[in-house]
Amino acid sequence: MFIFSYKRALVCVLFCVVLVHPGLSSPSVELRAFRIKPDQIVLDGRLDEPQWALAPLATGFIQREPYPGRPATERTIVKVLYDEENLYIGAILYDSEPAGIIADEMRRDGSLHRNDTFAVLIDTYHDHRNGYFFETNPLGARLDAVVFDEGREVNTDWDGIWQVASLITPEGWQVEIKIPFSTLRFDSGRTSTWGLQLRRIIRRKNEEVYWSALPLDASMWRLSLAGHLTGLKNIRQGRNMEIKPYILAGLERVPSEGSNTTETTKDMGVDLKYAITPHLTLDITINTDFAQVEADELSINITRFPLFFPEKREFFLEGSGFFDFGLRAKLQPFFSRRIGLSAGREIPILAGIKLTGKLHNYGIGLLNIQTRSGSTTPGTNYTVVRLKRDVLERSRVGIIAINKEPRDGSFNRTIGVDTRLVFLDHLYVTAFLVKTYTQGIHGRDTAGYLKFMWYDPRILLSLSHLDIAENFNPEVGFVLRTDIRETTAYAHLFIRPRGSLVREYAPYMLVKYISDHRDRLIGRNLNTGLSVTLHSGDSLEMAVKREFDYLDYDFEIRPSIVIPDGGYTNQSLYLAISTDERRPLSATLVAERGDYYDGRRTSLSGSFNIVPAKYLKISPGFTREDVSLPDGSFTASLLTTSIEYTLSTRAFLNALLQWNDDTGQRSFNIRFNYEYRPNSDIYIVYNERHYTETPDTVDRILIVKLTYLFLI
Repeated sequence: MFIFSYKRALVCVLFCVVLVHPGLSSPSVELRAFRIKPDQIVLDGRLDEPQWALAPLATGFIQREPYPGRPATERTIVKVLYDEENLYIGAILYDSEPAGIIADEMRRDGSLHRNDTFAVLIDTYHDHRNGYFFETNPLGARLDAVVFDEGREVNTDWDGIWQVASLITPEGWQVEIKIPFSTLRFDSGRTSTWGLQLRRIIRRKNEEVYWSALPLDASMWRLSLAGHLTGLKNIRQGRNMEIKPYILAGLERVPSEGSNTTETTKDMGVDLKYAITPHLTLDITINTDFAQVEADELSINITRFPLFFPEKREFFLEGSGFFDFGLRAKLQPFFSRRIGLSAGREIPILAGIKLTGKLHNYGIGLLNIQTRSGSTTPGTNYTVVRLKRDVLERSRVGIIAINKEPRDGSFNRTIGVDTRLVFLDHLYVTAFLVKTYTQGIHGRDTAGYLKFMWYDPRILLSLSHLDIAENFNPEVGFVLRTDIRETTAYAHLFIRPRGSLVREYAPYMLVKYISDHRDRLIGRNLNTGLSVTLHSGDSLEMAVKREFDYLDYDFEIRPSIVIPDGGYTNQSLYLAISTDERRPLSATLVAERGDYYDGRRTSLSGSFNIVPAKYLKISPGFTREDVSLPDGSFTASLLTTSIEYTLSTRAFLNALLQWNDDTGQRSFNIRFNYEYRPNSDIYIVYNERHYTETPDTVDRILIVKLTYLFLI
C-alpha cells in the first residue's frame, strides 16, 4: 500500500529547486525618472509645470481585459519626476467620452473598483516579489496597500503618507501623485532601478490596461512581469521614526456583562515605528487600543465547524504578509485574532513588539505580545518567529515557530516549514509541514499539505493533499477540523469566444475525497459548474453539487433538532447572478436548494449596492436558511445594511446595521473618521446591541479617540 510521506515529498520538492529553472522572460518596457529641484511641483492635477515637459513618457498601454494583447482604446501618458525626498507621478488619461467617466468615491481605502482608476505598483527592493500599491480616481480618492510574494498577501489596511490631486478635463482626466521616499522602504545604496507597473481601468468599457503587458493568468501583483523605473540617484529615505500616541474617552453601559450603570472610560497609549535599516521596521505598541476597528459582519452557521473572521486590527495587519503561512480559513498555525480576543471580547494588550522586513534574500517576521490577566483568562505571552528565504526568481522556502505561554504554567508551541516553488511560469508547487506541542498531549499532532497547480490563460489544474492529525492543536492558529486526510482535484477551463456579448465561458469540476486516519470515508464531493461572464460585466454561475458527509456523533444543529450520526449523501443545485457594480444599482443573488442530511434545505442570499447620490452608498444584504428535518424545521435570517457617506477625501461616516434572528441579536456600529492631518485621525464610534431573549438588555458604547502622528 502507498503511504503518503510529507517528509519524503518535501525532500523531493526541494530537490527540484536545483534541477529546474523557471525561465521567466524579462519585461522590455522601461521609464527613466527625471530629477528636479525641490518644491518645483504644485500638486493640483494640472501637469503644467515646465519640469513635466522634460520628463520621458510611458505610453503604449496594452489591454488585459476585454481583449488581451490589443492596444488600449484610450491613450494614456505617464511621467515620473523626483527630487531628493519625493517621487512624483503624473498621468494624462485621455478619454473620447469625458461625460462617461465614472467617479463617485472619495473615501480613503474605499471601493474604487466601480470607478475609473489609475494605479501604480512600485517594487522598491527590485526583488520581483514585493511592492507598494497606490490607486486613485478622478476625485482624488486614495487606496494603498503593501504587496507580498507577488500577491499571495495584499495588505490594503496599510496607510502610507502620500498625496494626490486629480482633475477632470475636456480631454479626459489628469492626476498628480506625490510619494515621500520616507513612506517607502528601499536600499539607498541600490536605488538606480525599481520595478514599476502602471494600470488604468476605463470602467464604462470594463477595460483594464497595463503599461507592462500581463496575460490573463497574471494579476497586477505579478511583479516579475513589471517594467523598470530607472535613473533614481542620490535619494534619501528621510525620517525613520514615527510616534503615534492616542487618547480616548467615552461612556459605556454593558448589562450583558453584568454592568447596569453607565461608566466613564478613558485611556491612552502609544505606537512607535522605527526603521532600523531601509529594509527592517520595528513596531512597538503600549496599551494597545482597537476602539475604531469596524465590527465583524455576522453570519449564519448551519455547519458543525467554526466560522472564520478576518483580522481587522491595524497593529496586526501591518506587515502581516511576513507572517503568512498555511491555508486561509482552513489551517493557519498563526492567526492573530487568537491574541487579544476571546469569544468576541477584547483582552487588553499590555505591550507588543514586532520586527518585519527583508535582509538580503530573507523575509523576517518577529512578534512578541503580552496580554493582561482577566477574570477568566491569565496574562499570556505570545511569540512568533517567521523566516522566509527567496530562491530562484519567484520561489521561496521558510520556517515558523510559535509559543503561547500563559502565567498559569501551561504552554502551546508550534513549529513548521513551508515552500512555494514556481517553474516554467505556470507550474506552482506549495507544501508545508507543521507540528504542535501541547502540555499533556503526545503524538498524532502534525499537519502537512502538498499542492501542484498549473495555471495559464486557458486552463487551471490542481491536485492537493491535506493531512491533519487528530491531536493537532495550534492554539494561536486556526484549524477547521482535525483527523482528516483530504485529497482534492480541480479543473477550470477559460474559453473566450468571439463576439460582443460573452467575454468568457468557464466550466469547472471539483472532486474531493476525505478520510480519517483509520481510512474511513468521512466526506466526498463532486461539484460541476459553469460560469459565464459578459462584456457588460454581468455574470452567471450554475453548479450541481453532490456531497457525502459522515457524522460520527449526533449533531444538534438547533435546540431539540438533532441529526443522527451516520453517512448522508446530499445533492443540490446552485445558482448565482451578479450585475456589474458600475451601475447606480447592482446586485449579487445566490440560491441553493437540495438535500440536507436526511431533510431539505433552501438557501437564499443577496447583496446590493445602491448609489442614490454621488458620495452616498447604501449596501443592504440578506441571508435566509430554510431547513426541514425529521426532528423539526427551522429558518434563520440575517439582514445587514451598510451605509457610507463621504464628506471629503479625508472625512467619512459609515454605519453597519445587523439583525440576526438566529442568535437573537440586533446591532448598530456607527463610525465617523476625520483625518485632520496625514495619518492623524479623530474617531467617533457608537456601538449598540439588543438581545431578543432579554429585551431590556441593551449594550451601548460611545467612544471618542484622537491620534497624532509625529515624524522624527
